Amino acid sequence: MSVKDSSHLHKPVKDLGTVALFYAGDIAVIVMDAGENRMNTVFTDKLSELLDEVEGNTSCKGLITTAEGKFYSNGLDLERLQQYSTEQHKEFFKKLGALLMRLLLFPVPTLAAINGHAFAGGALLAIAHDLRTQRYDKGWLCFNEVFINRQFLNFHYPLMRTKIGSGINYTDAVTLGQKYTGSKSLEKGLIHAAPSASLLLPESLQLLKSFSGKSGYPRESLRLMKADVYGDVIEQYKLDLENIDEMVNKFMRASKL
Repeated sequence: MSVKDSSHLHKPVKDLGTVALFYAGDIAVIVMDAGENRMNTVFTDKLSELLDEVEGNTSCKGLITTAEGKFYSNGLDLERLQQYSTEQHKEFFKKLGALLMRLLLFPVPTLAAINGHAFAGGALLAIAHDLRTQRYDKGWLCFNEVFINRQFLNFHYPLMRTKIGSGINYTDAVTLGQKYTGSKSLEKGLIHAAPSASLLLPESLQLLKSFSGKSGYPRESLRLMKADVYGDVIEQYKLDLENIDEMVNKFMRASKL
């Protein structure tokens, strides 16, 4: 059963081919459907376009992102990035950073329904949401940069500390690249629920609605609260933007592109 069929998401409000926007009542559901859902400039542009649609819908009370198939997202599209010029790298990292920060500060509650593997950048995308669910039986959540000779950008570190903690979880997940099944993620407090594949989206909708309720959150109040809570992430992100050349050089040195 596809993730769309599990909650009767039959007709998208907007379909961009590899990613589409549906609604389940007053909850927006963005479904990625590009195989491994690798991140490149096209990916960031399309996802940002759908976020524009969601934010423009004043009756929307929550947002879920999920995907079809075996992957939530397998991280950066390294094959495509190898073809980018230095300026294109700058553009991509600006857009990816803006996407992560937009999700982090989105004015309605957000939930990543992790249907399969979420590696590296895909794991960062997942933790940028307020809530997370993960299929309990298949798929890994993993910050595997240490195994593939990659480094995080500076603002990723306070983001990860905020979302997964600064103790044992941080050492295991970030420094040592531990892989987490849904059941292990739940045990370690990285996610909020670990349903079966067929119940991933239905239970995610139920969980998100348990927070938003009938009236939802006042958007500006929620945005301001998130800005206060994630202030250290915002400040480091601004510093990274001021040093975008170093951000790109750091990536290229580690990646040997």
